[in-house]
Amino acid sequence: MHTDLITIAESKRELESSSGRVKIHIRCRKCGEVFILRGIRDVKGHVETGFRRCLCDNDKEFDVQVVE
Repeated sequence: MHTDLITIAESKRELESSSGRVKIHIRCRKCGEVFILRGIRDVKGHVETGFRRCLCDNDKEFDVQVVE
């Protein structure tokens, strides 16, 4: 009897890819506020989180990273 074993990281990647959900780290360049959100990756590879602006009213200057 052969069973396939996968690591937690592999199963997490599989879940993210199947649902299209990814974790996004957003840092405001003006005030330094940090947001960690879940987003949905579309067919083109763009991620939509619904995030529009920081608490300081900044809506343009952000550092955005996909967290794995």
